Amino acid sequence: MSFLGRAKRKVLAAVVPRFLNYDVKKFERTLSDLEIGAGDHVMVHASWRPHSGFTGSPVDMVRAMKRAVGPKGLLIMPSMTYLDSSKAFLTRGETMKVRRSPSRMGLLSEVFRRGKDVQRSLSPTHPLLACGERSELFLSDHEKTDRPFGPASPFAKLLDLGGKILCLDVVNETITFVHFLEDRIQDQLPFPLYEPEHYTGRVLDADGEIRLVPTRVLSEVSRKLRREEKLWAAARKKGILRHRRVGNTRLMIVGCQDLADLVDSMYESGKSFFDTRPGPVEL
Repeated sequence: MSFLGRAKRKVLAAVVPRFLNYDVKKFERTLSDLEIGAGDHVMVHASWRPHSGFTGSPVDMVRAMKRAVGPKGLLIMPSMTYLDSSKAFLTRGETMKVRRSPSRMGLLSEVFRRGKDVQRSLSPTHPLLACGERSELFLSDHEKTDRPFGPASPFAKLLDLGGKILCLDVVNETITFVHFLEDRIQDQLPFPLYEPEHYTGRVLDADGEIRLVPTRVLSEVSRKLRREEKLWAAARKKGILRHRRVGNTRLMIVGCQDLADLVDSMYESGKSFFDTRPGPVEL
């Protein structure tokens, strides 16, 4: 770590506990300010930072979010089991163990995964976690579609349910729901959204049975041409992002339908968050 990095950490360690701390009740009030309430369906992308200012534990924060949506709602988090690409994970032939494979999507996601009331979908590459009365139905059949973000995935159900996406101390580009929106407009793209090859993922289900799940992966060309910052700039201009800060934690929330409508309107007006200018793409 650089000198400036070490100095910044020392300043945060001194300032945050004294001036930027917050407890569970203040966190719950912030969720309420963002209009997260009983019956909501909320997908969370979160980073647990040492100087967030939160005086509780990761378990306390997860429990607070569960209470916010209540048993009639759904709390959802991603739980990918690898840190590189889906293609690399599938090529290695690793098995996603629905009950035992840890989530690599941050400490809060892993703490959430370990909850007794949390279910996990059977997608080998993009398993989702969910808690709530309808979690099993929400996650069901994720393994029956070869497109983890396609119209038969839980991401489509999240849109149908009027879901919301909540970010805690992460950049917007971590939002997996965007890949579902890309899938919806793939026929309008001048390049393939998915690689032509079909892969097979291995999943060990809750009954101890190995399932072989046909799976497609996003293409390398789509990754090279994606300019997601254009989408978020349009979202800010449209005013569909809501921000709050509590302690030293930044929160952002956006409605799934609002984001879907924005993407649809962008493409209807000839705009894109991919770089579709003619010319060779260096892969």
